[in-house]
Formats: sequence, structure tokens, C-alpha cells
Amino acid sequence: MNPAEGTLGFLQRELEVIYGVEAPRVEEFLVGSDTARAAGHATRAPEELLVLEEEDGVAVGLYLAPGVVAGAAGADPHDPRPRLTARGALRDVACAAEGVSHFLYLATRAAAGGRVSLLELEVQAEVDKFALLLLHLWRRGLRRMSGALRRRLFERVRYHAWLRDEERARYAEANRLAGGYARWLEGRFVGDADIDGLLRELRRTYRRAGREKLAYLGRLQ
Repeated sequence: MNPAEGTLGFLQRELEVIYGVEAPRVEEFLVGSDTARAAGHATRAPEELLVLEEEDGVAVGLYLAPGVVAGAAGADPHDPRPRLTARGALRDVACAAEGVSHFLYLATRAAAGGRVSLLELEVQAEVDKFALLLLHLWRRGLRRMSGALRRRLFERVRYHAWLRDEERARYAEANRLAGGYARWLEGRFVGDADIDGLLRELRRTYRRAGREKLAYLGRLQ
């Protein structure tokens, strides 16, 4: 396994531990731009989850631009942990984590026989990036940097110019819901160092689905 694949596997294991779930290994579903194009999908973004409906289910592939994976990977080829605290690496780490989140959430919902909307998928990915990075800071004794992390993830954002109006609106709504939830989590759990309560809340919310999840997050703004 190359360092990039090890990094993606590390991110998946971190999210699986946070949420108490398990899915097939994301490394086995990586596809390149040529494969995506052959399947009828020309990639535009540096991260895209490709879903193709088939007679007996769906085929899934995850595209991540080579620069994203390389930027997120650690410098040590024997250490799969991404460069979570390296200067300039946050964007690539967040993008890689978003792709892993999309894959994991779709896989777990499909295993439970459920469906997932594009907005729900994006909201969960935004929450997952915050949760993963917050807990990394927490383990290093830096949980009080939560506010700076939240502002970086949810306030200092830009959207691709080529997005259609409905796509931009969906990303903006996902950012709003997840950002408000992150702020609520800070006030409820981070200040009091209640990591057990934080994990219980994250796991309960992860298992909410569809309109129930979106309505719940909407009430916490």
C-alpha cells in the first residue's frame, strides 16, 4: 500500500471509531479521471463520489485529485497519518476527509437499506471534517482551538465558479447547517471537556436520516 492509500485508510478508521460503524475499505474504490470518464463522468472537482445505478445495486467509485491525496499524506511513508497540523495541508486533508466521509456514509446507509440525499451527504461530510480535526486537536491538548478550526472550515469558504445555482445553494446550506452544529457542539461539550458526551451526540446524529437529520440540525442553529 502506498502512503496516499494509507492516509485514506487512516481517515476512514478514525471516522469509523468516532461513529461506531464499519464499511469496505475506501482504498479499494479509488478511481482515476480516465476511469471516471470511461464510466460517463468527467470530473470537475478535486473530490467526487461516483455512483452508478445497476440492476443489482449501485457501483461506487471515489475520485480524488492526485495533488489532494499527496498533499494530505504524511511525509513518512511508514506513517499513514495525514499531516493534520502541517502548514498549508489543511485544505488537502479536509478534501480527502470529505471524500472518505461521502464513501463511508453512503456505504453505511446502503447497508442499512436506507437512501441518502445529496444535501444529507454534504452536511455529514462537513460535520465529519470538523469532528475528525477537533478530536485530533483534543488529543494534543488543544481543544480550545476549536473556535479557530470552526471559523476556518465554515466561514473562510469559497465555492467553485462553475457550480450551477442549485449546487451552490446545496453546498451553502450544508455549510450553514454543519457550521451551526459545530458551534452548538462547542458550547455544549468542548468547553467542559466532555468528550464522552460529544461522541454520544455525534453517533446519535450520524444515525439520524433524511429530513429528520436536517430538521434536527436546523433546530440547533
